[in-house]
Amino acid sequence: MDRRSLLKAGAFGAAGLAASQWVAGCTMPSAPAVFPTPTDPVFDCGVLSGVHDATSAVLWTRVAPAATGGPVDVAWEVATDPTFSTVVSRGTGTASSATDGTVKVLAEGLSAGSTYYYRFTVDGRSSRTGRTKTPPTPGNEGGRVRLAVASCQNYPSGYYPAWRGIANEDVDAVVHLGDYIYESGGYVPLTDVRRDPVGPATDLAGYRAKYRLYRSDPDIVEAHARHAFLPIWDDHEFVNDYDRVTLVEDPERAAAAYRAWFEYQPVWPVDGTQTYRRVRWGSLVDLSLLDTRQYRDVHPNGGKLSLSLTTEEPAKEVTVEGRTILGEAQRRWLLDGLGAAQNDGVAWKLVGNQVMVSPIRILDLDEPVLRGANPGLTKHAGLYLNTDSWDGYQWERDRLTQFLFDEGVQQTAFLTGDIHSFWQSDVVRDYDEDFSPVVAQEFVCGSISSRAADFLGALADGVATAAQGLRPGFRYCDLARRGYGLVDCTADGAVVQFRHTDALYPLAPMVDGSRFDWASGGLPAMTPG
Repeated sequence: MDRRSLLKAGAFGAAGLAASQWVAGCTMPSAPAVFPTPTDPVFDCGVLSGVHDATSAVLWTRVAPAATGGPVDVAWEVATDPTFSTVVSRGTGTASSATDGTVKVLAEGLSAGSTYYYRFTVDGRSSRTGRTKTPPTPGNEGGRVRLAVASCQNYPSGYYPAWRGIANEDVDAVVHLGDYIYESGGYVPLTDVRRDPVGPATDLAGYRAKYRLYRSDPDIVEAHARHAFLPIWDDHEFVNDYDRVTLVEDPERAAAAYRAWFEYQPVWPVDGTQTYRRVRWGSLVDLSLLDTRQYRDVHPNGGKLSLSLTTEEPAKEVTVEGRTILGEAQRRWLLDGLGAAQNDGVAWKLVGNQVMVSPIRILDLDEPVLRGANPGLTKHAGLYLNTDSWDGYQWERDRLTQFLFDEGVQQTAFLTGDIHSFWQSDVVRDYDEDFSPVVAQEFVCGSISSRAADFLGALADGVATAAQGLRPGFRYCDLARRGYGLVDCTADGAVVQFRHTDALYPLAPMVDGSRFDWASGGLPAMTPG
């Protein structure tokens, strides 16, 4: 969703005066008007790798001359050392104008749980060296799995010091939860810090140009080169707040957006436009990556961030039985996978998820007194802020939480993006029962650069405090800062560390935010940051 006006309704948004005062008191960095000059005119978008399975890795680069000239043969090789003295896999791919100069290959025959180095070569000229890791099989996890979690990196809204921070982390992979690009574009005075010369993307050329622009930033290029990625898409890779009906209404634009995503992301195709998939790190971590966009039912109120009273139409639709954000096939795949991970003894079940699972219900109307007066009251009745999230698909959320409870799936965490802020909460079986059992945790890991409620200044802290007091409430909420999350899993427990930065300045340092220590079999304990 477009979160520049995040939390601007009701008690979460009465702050126009504060915003105007904040803008008036800020000195914004200048905004360059053109694409930065690539440091490598041949491999102009750097190199990327994607986690595929225990013995394979996806390798990616772009050969700029091939985008406008004829097809180019691109050699690639994978080695166990950065000097390439021991090459274990090699091959040749083709870059051409048909794929905008991009080339993507699947390097197979690798060893599980290993670090590798890779590079591409064209006409004797080599790309920079990239580093990647394969996930381990049970028994060779090395005692821990460490993931960085990122999302939402609107190019004009901020610089990428968070990517520089991720580049310097010691992680096994980077999970990107979507909004890698923003289909909108241009420059908004007083809020944007740099220009998007591409403008709005509506066709294949526009979407491709977006990826090239975002990959022109040296910090994201560095992060990609140093770590293997697991990207999924949200809505801005296509168009804000889309659903399955949007695909029917604008099929040509959808096809262009999906094609560009698959061309530019280190993801090996599964089946058509399917992006949901699963990766395991031995017996420590099972990660399910969801797609909560292309299969979802239509938004009840156009998908905009607004107050929705679920006792009235059209918002009442969010309670309808069978209403889905995942689609039946993906829901079955998710539940089967979570159950299998529990049965296989995997310690931590992680779910990469675009939009918030935990409810943001500003007014609770599902109270015993009210239900006694009106037995036909809709379940979970209330005033909700954002029905683009799982709040708009309440039947399916209930199915999910009930499954986790019934099947005894333990130590499940939803890793969430989209809303440009940091949150943490228990996920309970039924949030209208005061003592409903906790079935999972949710960690909303902020944004790389996209603006949230930082324009509210000091008032953002007060709004966050109010959010924590909602029912069922949140353990933590930070609406002002940007950054990413780190998830560190061992057999004994997991630690989630939020890291913050000031994306208005390209050289801003990273600062540790709140930390959550989650002992195996317990609940997270927060250390404020």
